[in-house]
Order: sequence, then structure tokens, then C-alpha cells
Amino acid sequence: MAEDIQFYDNPNGQPFDKLPKRPPSDARITDYRVMPWPDGTRVTVEMGLTPFKEFPSIDVSILTEDGEVLRYTSLVGAMERRPAPTMWLPRGIPKGTPLVALIEVLGDEGPLQTVRVAFNVAGPIIKQAVEP
Repeated sequence: MAEDIQFYDNPNGQPFDKLPKRPPSDARITDYRVMPWPDGTRVTVEMGLTPFKEFPSIDVSILTEDGEVLRYTSLVGAMERRPAPTMWLPRGIPKGTPLVALIEVLGDEGPLQTVRVAFNVAGPIIKQAVEP
């Protein structure tokens, strides 16, 4: 039944299932907001993504200034255009401690795009567009 439906709404007039697939490398970070929670317990890392056909995979890490990984999460097949994972920070980190949020869009061979954002525990929200 589903194979009876043909969609020809693209400029080339080809059915959508016959179009060449774009690689997941088309997804890129366009902007970000790193939002440390005022109580110093968590940080939310929100990012905007370019439109994509295949769901991208993204790694988000929280690092010390020396590069030690404190927290890490992988978004495999991120479905949202604005994913925003919230990560717990280790207990006992004083407010004002400088940390780094590392965001990586992954490809088959390694990171396709890397964004590093310096922030402070319980500090202000950091918001910025990413240059293409």
C-alpha cells in the first residue's frame, strides 16, 4: 500500500526515495547556550543545529581547564534541532570554578565540528552564534 504513493514535490521531479542521501556531515552547530544552574549542581548545554536528513551524533563533555573530563554524554541520532542535555557536576566544586563545555559533531572518521565554551560553575549563561 505505501509503495503505491509517489511523492514528486522536489525541484528535480524525482521521487524522494530515489534522491541521493546527504551524509550526516551536513549537520553543524549554528549556536549554543551554556547554562550553569545557579545552585552549582548542574549545567545545561543547548545547541542549535542546521537542518539534516540523517540524525547526527553529538558528544558533549564537561572538562576542567586542564582537560580532565568530569562529565560526558553522547547523543546518538539526535532527533531535535535544539538538543539540550543537562549534566550533573561533581559534588564539592566551588561556585565560580572555571570549566569548559566541549561539543563535538561526529562523523565516520572523527569529529566534524568542535566547539569549546569556557564557563564558570553557577556563573552567567554563555550564548553565542558559531561562525560557519
